[in-house]
Amino acid sequence: MARIEPVLLGNVYDVMRRCGNPSCHCATQPGHRQTLWIFTEKGRRRCKFIRRQDAEWVKRAWRRYRDCRKALREIRAINQRELALLRAQIHNRRVRYE
Repeated sequence: MARIEPVLLGNVYDVMRRCGNPSCHCATQPGHRQTLWIFTEKGRRRCKFIRRQDAEWVKRAWRRYRDCRKALREIRAINQRELALLRAQIHNRRVRYE
């Protein structure tokens, strides 16, 4: 997470797609592989197909985003464990006033 490199928020998938040309092989067989980016913009879900020449850097940026999310989940889990320990210590050190 310390690296200053761009990240791509959302999800990236490789999908099989038909080009629409009736004489192409994809009209009868599995289509062409294309990269799809799914993201949220102004609260709405959006999809965008990625150009072939951009697919590799888009996937790298998305993997960095995925790694950042994983690191944040791990930090959150550590934080929850620390909070539980601190609460237990406070609970054990409490005194009663009557």
